[in-house]
Amino acid sequence: MTELPCYPPMPERSLVVLIGPAGAGKTTLANTWPASRVLSLDALREAVSDDFSVKFSVLS
Repeated sequence: MTELPCYPPMPERSLVVLIGPAGAGKTTLANTWPASRVLSLDALREAVSDDFSVKFSVLS
């Protein structure tokens, strides 16, 4: 299976951190990348608490 290229192009081994105010387009940009290359804090929160909106650590 061939993966589509990422936009914007990134080196093979890289880490991109999207930081900015709400509504700045961070999620829109991340949605252009294959899901296998995106680590989402909201998705991790949802996995451990069944609610992605929990803004505190549920593990402490």
